[in-house]
Amino acid sequence: MNVDVAVLYVLVIPVSGTYEMQKDHMDYAVELDIAVKPTTPVPKIGNEYGYYVGAGNPLFSVGGAVLREALGEIFKRYHVLKGYKLVETPILARTTLYELTGHLHFYKENMFLLNIEGDEYAIKPMNCPFHVLIFMHSLQKYGSKVPIPFKTFELGKVHRYEIAGALRGLLRVRAFTQDDAHIFANQANVLPAILEVFEMMKDVYEKIFHIPVTAESVKLRLSLSDKSKIGEEFMGSREEWEFSEEMLHKAADEIKRKYGIEYFAQEGEAAFYGPKLDLVVYLGEERKEWQIGTAQFDFNLPRRFKLAELVKETHGIEDLYMIHRALLGSIERFIGIYLEMFKGRLPFTLAPLQALVVGIKTGNEEVDSKIDEMVKEVESKLREMEIRVSSMYSTKTRLKKDVRKVEGTLKPPVVIYIGENEAKEGKLFIRKWDFGASKRTNVSGGMEDLVEVINSMEGDVVNLIGKRVRIPVDLSYLV
Repeated sequence: MNVDVAVLYVLVIPVSGTYEMQKDHMDYAVELDIAVKPTTPVPKIGNEYGYYVGAGNPLFSVGGAVLREALGEIFKRYHVLKGYKLVETPILARTTLYELTGHLHFYKENMFLLNIEGDEYAIKPMNCPFHVLIFMHSLQKYGSKVPIPFKTFELGKVHRYEIAGALRGLLRVRAFTQDDAHIFANQANVLPAILEVFEMMKDVYEKIFHIPVTAESVKLRLSLSDKSKIGEEFMGSREEWEFSEEMLHKAADEIKRKYGIEYFAQEGEAAFYGPKLDLVVYLGEERKEWQIGTAQFDFNLPRRFKLAELVKETHGIEDLYMIHRALLGSIERFIGIYLEMFKGRLPFTLAPLQALVVGIKTGNEEVDSKIDEMVKEVESKLREMEIRVSSMYSTKTRLKKDVRKVEGTLKPPVVIYIGENEAKEGKLFIRKWDFGASKRTNVSGGMEDLVEVINSMEGDVVNLIGKRVRIPVDLSYLV
């Protein structure tokens, strides 16, 4: 690698400077072409994008669609491998469903309601009632052949009304997608189910997002009942609450024994329909607390839908527990948190622009011709591999400015430099982003070394789901 570029990176790479510290998650989302800022004026037409789209409805751009598609493919395959059944539910339903569940009475002010041909409909505020209906239909159709535990999974879009003043970028919205799962289990399977949920959280955070799940970075929070108010403020029987809370304590104790992760309990903080376990992550230089994953018991819906009676008929089971479960919660919120905490850096598989090839022109026609040939060859081979790649050209005098612009906005995980030395030696100078070290590391070699670098950056996802996830959208125009 020529000296000029090496010196350049000593000067440029730190990302914790004043300008970076002033950015929020929406700034990064715009730079990465993930989302459109609602306050951006629409050209020619007038008004802002938010005027037409509506407050709290994120407009994802091309890069955001790539991120979501890749994440969705990973999540669906991972859940199938873990024994979940993929389901898909409608965005509209008659309010009779929410009358049955009790949501219409307790949650109406947060629902979007419509009147269609004299019938009242609601835009879906949650996925769980539909998952219960699917479970019931399976029991009705297949009886004892339905496995218990029965686990459903959906990347489900929901809409909830929030006052305009509470909305904030991707962190607080009205339309969002949940990685929503529901587990229907008998008593004997409740503890293993909770422990599996934690292991899935650990897998996803570490292998997809490079978030360490250790005693230093996470804690577990148990939200429990006030025992004196069971039957009043907390619905369900004392036996259900005591058993569920005992299972949460046992799970937390086992996780602490295995990983050293501490937990704390908050009595009286449970939802009225059941206790829960949350995974709290401490990210960033300020160690800000974010609640992400959750496992929530529900004593309400099984009663409303008479699941115990149905399961007793089909399986002879006397007890049935329902657990809501999300690894990320709101996908939009998680993306916002992640962009803010990692200053716009995204894992290789999810980054809109994964690789950038930079040709450094010298002014020597023969050398520059060779550089151009190598740039095109590398870009072509990466496209054949279905890597999202672009290229650009610079000079020694402009290189610092050009690279700073790309590093400050698109942040491609892999940057390949081809200058005079590389052209003469037929090699590449590769810089890859190392999440563990929070910096770029250098590799010098040929195309086979570049392929090895990319394969290593995809390795955790391959270990998780048994395959690479590549979405070969051409985003070269972003540079």
